[in-house]
Amino acid sequence: MKYLITGGAGNIACQLTHRLPSSAEILLTDIAEQPRSTPSENSRYQVSSICDDQAIAECIETFQPDVILHFAALLSGQSEADRKTAWHVNMQGTFSLLEAAVKHDVYRVIFPSSLASFGSPLPDPLPEDYPQWPRGFYGFTKASVERMGFYYREALGLDFRAIRLPIIVSPNPSPGAASSYASNMFIDTVLQRPVTLKVRPTSNPALMYIDDCLHAIDLITHADCALLTRSSYNLYSCNPSASDIAKSIKQHLPDCTIDYETDNKVADLIDSWPRQIDDSSARNDWGWTPTFDLTQMTTHFIDLLTDA
Repeated sequence: MKYLITGGAGNIACQLTHRLPSSAEILLTDIAEQPRSTPSENSRYQVSSICDDQAIAECIETFQPDVILHFAALLSGQSEADRKTAWHVNMQGTFSLLEAAVKHDVYRVIFPSSLASFGSPLPDPLPEDYPQWPRGFYGFTKASVERMGFYYREALGLDFRAIRLPIIVSPNPSPGAASSYASNMFIDTVLQRPVTLKVRPTSNPALMYIDDCLHAIDLITHADCALLTRSSYNLYSCNPSASDIAKSIKQHLPDCTIDYETDNKVADLIDSWPRQIDDSSARNDWGWTPTFDLTQMTTHFIDLLTDA
């Protein structure tokens, strides 16, 4: 098997390589000079832009991947600040990739969408087929690519699969992303740095620990296509508030400092994202179930960061 991972310098991409088969060939591509963390030994890295149509086509034609994991994207805060670049990366880049995938007979494309693809206000729990009217530009692009991928699946036979990820709590959060607040609470407190949050104490969008995220991507990537009933799947793990996370951290690090200087623009964006989600199709179709709640995540993550 050959796996092509766009956005390959990112934390999720690099960590995922360690879960893919050791016999596989893995090619990571991104615009960064090098990955942000260490990929598996059976991976190689290539500097390439998702905005370069010719480079995308040549990469797919030359490498001939069986599966593309399309992680390249401009994230929430960056998308709001630079909509033009977000359009080129998130929309035009994806269109070029899907066109090249069809032309060169790629078998499957995995797309990490986002629960930001829904707008607000939202019901609790959020149904799987609830209308998607995102309030952020990032969420708009995610919802649009889901529809684009559905077209390529239904009209052109490409095995397109999307999972709507919540905020991921990870040791290598994306710089500039509004959603990184949760990860940075852990990282900064372990490093004995004071934390000042732009979100509200009550902000409680759905979160997922990185280990659960990687497990979900692995499951959907290798699930039997005959068992799938959808092209886009919701995922859910937990939804602790910022104050809940702070309380959990202080049980391990009682001397840490966590304060709030709420930025209404950032907080409103975060508060527009879903909190509780119906993910029954993922559980029924390909065996998804989370392992880490807030208590388990806090213990595991602080231990991981302390030992790093």
